[in-house]
Amino acid sequence: MNNFELIDKFFENSLTSKEQRSFNDLLQSDEEFKKEFLFQQDLKKVIAINRRDELKVELEQFRKEYQGKSKSRFLFNNWLIAASIALLVGFGIWFVKDSYFPSNEQLYVQNFEPYRNIVQPVVRGENPNTIEHSAFVAYENKDYHKAINLFNSVASPNKIHFQFYKAMCFLSLNKTDDAIQTLLPIATAKEIESSSKNFTEMANWYLGLAYLKNDNLDKALSQFSIVANHPDHTFKKEEAKKIITFIK
Repeated sequence: MNNFELIDKFFENSLTSKEQRSFNDLLQSDEEFKKEFLFQQDLKKVIAINRRDELKVELEQFRKEYQGKSKSRFLFNNWLIAASIALLVGFGIWFVKDSYFPSNEQLYVQNFEPYRNIVQPVVRGENPNTIEHSAFVAYENKDYHKAINLFNSVASPNKIHFQFYKAMCFLSLNKTDDAIQTLLPIATAKEIESSSKNFTEMANWYLGLAYLKNDNLDKALSQFSIVANHPDHTFKKEEAKKIITFIK
């Protein structure tokens, strides 16, 4: 199966588990694949908007023509309902459904991106001989298995920022349960250093995505509500509100 077929099956929501793993891997590792996916996603949105506008025009034309002929408001309303259904079928209900009611997996893929390295940005030419630096080099190179092993080997592996980036690795490797177990203590931490508060804020967003990927909508909704409504949080607030409208 080529990449175009894989993307088509994603939008048709018909990927097998094996194909879904391949799709997720390509989305993280292949820039050309990601560009093609985003292009097709944007294209579908544009077509959906155009078709919606065309539908409105058609219905308005039918309304004007039929309303002038019909003396019965009841018959007119029934006709309008029938015409709306017929036009929706003509435009393709499947397209409207995919465009406006994405699956949990589609929502996850559209919103997940591993958070950038802000702890030890890798500078070309520098090569500090530390495990921490090597861990973030592996992370930036998307060598997530190696990064996890190195994050586990640092002097203080339980520090929040190491745990957070380890969770990013788990999500990138589709190890969602491991990611949830790693993110949960960060997202629910009560007493943390001020320098780590941003990681707690971000952990709530990624924990919501992890629950969404696992189809645990109750917990996903709870997490996204925290992100959307917390007075001191700004990270992904609008994105969380949008997801809530789809899963509530």
